[in-house]
Amino acid sequence: MLLRILKSNTLLSALLIPFVGVFFWIHNLRAPVLLDLSLANGAMPLFYLVYNSIKEQSFWQVFIAFCLVVINSYFVAQLGSAFLFLKQRSYLPGIIYLITVSAFPVLHALLPVHLATLFVLISIYFIFDTFHKKVEITYTFNASFFLAIASLFYIPVVVLFPLVWISIFVLQKDDNWRLLAIPILGFGVPWLFMWVYSYLTDTHNLLWSELITMLWTRHNQYLFEPYFLAFTSVVAILTILGSLSVLGVYRRIKVSARKYFVICYWTLGLVIVSALGLITISIEIVALSTIPVAYFITHYLLSDQRTILKEVLTWIYVLTAVVVLVFYV
Repeated sequence: MLLRILKSNTLLSALLIPFVGVFFWIHNLRAPVLLDLSLANGAMPLFYLVYNSIKEQSFWQVFIAFCLVVINSYFVAQLGSAFLFLKQRSYLPGIIYLITVSAFPVLHALLPVHLATLFVLISIYFIFDTFHKKVEITYTFNASFFLAIASLFYIPVVVLFPLVWISIFVLQKDDNWRLLAIPILGFGVPWLFMWVYSYLTDTHNLLWSELITMLWTRHNQYLFEPYFLAFTSVVAILTILGSLSVLGVYRRIKVSARKYFVICYWTLGLVIVSALGLITISIEIVALSTIPVAYFITHYLLSDQRTILKEVLTWIYVLTAVVVLVFYV
């Protein structure tokens, strides 16, 4: 029953995203607290531009963060529907994204990753839209440009830059040297503006020292926290089942759907490697890793086989998220 409600493609399903969001965020919306900047890991100049305008307004910090997560959830759902690489149109990917990110109370704040995720999703849209378009310079430039904007909110987004080059070979199958140079130009333009601005305002030395400090500060203790491990285990099991579900029908689905799932595999791989390999990345990386995870889990839950097992796993997933929400510190 729960799964049938979550996977439907009706107005009720669309309204479930903000409704579920309010359920998970209600405590922080009712009793908001100011962001502790020590939790804003990977924060970059564009984040501080937003933060400084509301740094003394706790409610607006939490409310804007909530709106960003809801918007990102809708974006995740619409990507699946727009490019038709799932079995059916559904808001389920967005609901999975919302629940997974909102399960951790520490993410109920105006963190750089929430702002960055929006631009990462825009970048993924342009990446997907290059399929079957030979030498698609404009969309390739846009994809790398918005990825650079995202990295100027949250620096670890840089690890996703190879995704633009990967997409050229996977989606466009083109080795034109000009096209290979476009991602460098697209990614470099926002960074060039940032460095020029910092030089003109005589803050480049401070910016450089903050970047170095950021890259050597340990924030990965979350990997050993019991509630994080418990919820991650549940999500990992569903993701593996989803991946096996994709591989099981890989030869029978549309060519475009295969390519989009390949991009999802690469996205998840890059994020996992960075999360495990870089000590500076903290739990906020969940907001990025959940993007491809939402599609794998959705593919499994939308399949026709073993409906009782899927219903049970859905309940386990939701109840585990609620337990983590209540007890995670």
